[in-house]
Amino acid sequence: MLSAVMFIACLAAGHAPQAATPDPAVAEVRQTVDAARKEIDAYTAAGGKAGTDQHPAVMWEARLWAYRDRYPSTRAAASATAEAVRLLVRAGLWDRAHARLESVGLDDPAWERLPAVVYDEGIARKDLPSTIATLSRVAQSTGTPSIKAAALIVVGRAHRRAGDGEAATRALQAAKAAAPGSRYAEEADGIIYEIAYLSIGMVPPAIVATARDGRAVDLAGFRGKAVVLVFWGTT
Repeated sequence: MLSAVMFIACLAAGHAPQAATPDPAVAEVRQTVDAARKEIDAYTAAGGKAGTDQHPAVMWEARLWAYRDRYPSTRAAASATAEAVRLLVRAGLWDRAHARLESVGLDDPAWERLPAVVYDEGIARKDLPSTIATLSRVAQSTGTPSIKAAALIVVGRAHRRAGDGEAATRALQAAKAAAPGSRYAEEADGIIYEIAYLSIGMVPPAIVATARDGRAVDLAGFRGKAVVLVFWGTT
């Protein structure tokens, strides 16, 4: 992202900063995913059943998988791979999804996206131990730091959802160590903070701030009252 100083400097020089050039292959994958979701939504609305070979996810998954050959080792291929498996998971076609996962090498860039899909399946099937086991194996076997970190972050999320904050924190610390200084390390730091200070049932952190109208606001002053806190951030 351009800083404000750089932006002003560009304008002073008589030209606007250039936006990143869109990747046409990625755009093509997104269009295919959009078309797939529309057809699947229509199938579901018409009473179509999940878990059958007649589910439209089967056809669309094959179309998305073809991008792996068309655009090998690219962002488009990684996105198409993850979205293909996601369609199968959401359609309840577990065996097909697992077969696809097993066919993807553990250093394939798609594995930066696939842990989230494995997590979705674990939630849908109420089988987070399987999610943890699968992604722990990926983290142990891959030689790519970003993939290891991506897998361990989801392992941490799964442990946290299962109620094991200590195991979650260990996995997240390992994710930070795998790819220090990366966006994965930053994400892991954020979740670790949430576990330590923002978990359900915990006393919220001390907050003293200035309201928009200039009033001083101290969270401690609201003790005994119902208060809604919204935590958000920008990048």
